[in-house]
Amino acid sequence: MARRQFTGTGALYFVPIITNKGAPTVAQILAGVNLTGWMVRNGLKRPQAGNVVDTADASTRFNKTDVGTYGGDKMEITFHRDTKLSQDTAWTTLPRDTIGYIVPADNGFAQNAGTGIGTPTGTPTIGDRCQVWPVTVNTRVPMDTAENESNKFTVELVVTDEPNLDAVVA
Repeated sequence: MARRQFTGTGALYFVPIITNKGAPTVAQILAGVNLTGWMVRNGLKRPQAGNVVDTADASTRFNKTDVGTYGGDKMEITFHRDTKLSQDTAWTTLPRDTIGYIVPADNGFAQNAGTGIGTPTGTPTIGDRCQVWPVTVNTRVPMDTAENESNKFTVELVVTDEPNLDAVVA
């Protein structure tokens, strides 16, 4: 069993079209943009908030709850900027109102059949595990300047449909 961190292993793509959230194709992912090299190490915030329904009654002092709705929170990704617009890939890929899919592969792509570990620059391969998040860019916000920090920006994305957290590349 291997337990890995995203940094140095994972991959993050923005993909314009995916027809099946449970089985994105190699061609669909490769038609997207690999943004891994622009994302800061702790830059991916995937929303998974859930709500609770109050089901308490007067028969007991215990406050019973049940599962309620979930989702509705924004996704945030923080990226580095580049000094040249032609190389500022994350910035130019994600302007406001852009519609598509965020595809994180926590273990990278070209995942080894034995270990399940790929690389950030690996070619998506049939059988690779990933997630598929249908999104629309809500805002693209330059971060405040800071001493000894590179220029960065945060993209806030609305999640427009239920994501598939256990997709497999087809």
